[in-house]
Amino acid sequence: MTKTLKISLILSILFIGLIRFMPIWERTPGGFWNLLFYLGISVLFIWILTKIIIEIIRIVKKRKELKIRTFSPIIILILAIIDGTFNPLKIDLEKIYGKTVFRACYEGTQNQATLKLRESGKFDIHWTGVFFYDEFFTGNYTKNGDTILMNFDNEIPKMLGDTLIVKNENLYRLKSDSLISTHFYLGYCKGLN
Repeated sequence: MTKTLKISLILSILFIGLIRFMPIWERTPGGFWNLLFYLGISVLFIWILTKIIIEIIRIVKKRKELKIRTFSPIIILILAIIDGTFNPLKIDLEKIYGKTVFRACYEGTQNQATLKLRESGKFDIHWTGVFFYDEFFTGNYTKNGDTILMNFDNEIPKMLGDTLIVKNENLYRLKSDSLISTHFYLGYCKGLN
């Protein structure tokens, strides 16, 4: 195995690995570390594109003595870019947390959150905001009709409570027998802000 082939394999494995394992590293360690992971993916992407250009130049220079082995590094790099960008094999590690049966979204002026209730009786809320704020809230839930009872593993986000009510395609929290808007609406985020 040549040095060029080893470098191509290592870059490709790191690039695809960081992208495919995103559902895991987004939660653990999460937070500010996510910025470093995204930066790593960006650096690897640029490095792979640069390496592809270098390999094309190398192939053009050695066009008189071409072998199948000469094309191996560039094929590996191109496959890594295609797989990392388009995911043709439809690999989704989000499934390890369970199938999403209910989804809601909050869009603020400088932050956004998604609430997912899983088939397994667990939920997660992914809250992101300005200055690289990125936090997951997790726990267990039970849903009875339009009422969702939530048992958080850690702190409760200030806009939510442990009892939520679904009404008119929105979520409300129950506080002293009053419904208070959480500003979450049902479904995928629409990009309203």
